Amino acid sequence: MRIEDLTLDELHELNELVWKRIEYLRLQNDINVLSQLRLGQKVHFKAKEGQVFGVVIKINKKSVVVVSDDNRQWKMPPGLVQIMKDV
Repeated sequence: MRIEDLTLDELHELNELVWKRIEYLRLQNDINVLSQLRLGQKVHFKAKEGQVFGVVIKINKKSVVVVSDDNRQWKMPPGLVQIMKDV
């Protein structure tokens, strides 16, 4: 299949399929991270300011609240949070 040969309707249909797949993969990632997160756990994530380190203070079905080292609170999708590895 060549994308150049698709009609506008076919492109819209393909776009919808791609979007649904992206959402499915994000949801699976969120579920995976949520199953591993615990209150008080150290995590990190990327923000506009750069890498942020903090501690999980609240876990919801669709979001996680983290207090960063500079005492800022961040509410975000669980899939964006990475658990700190013990060394």
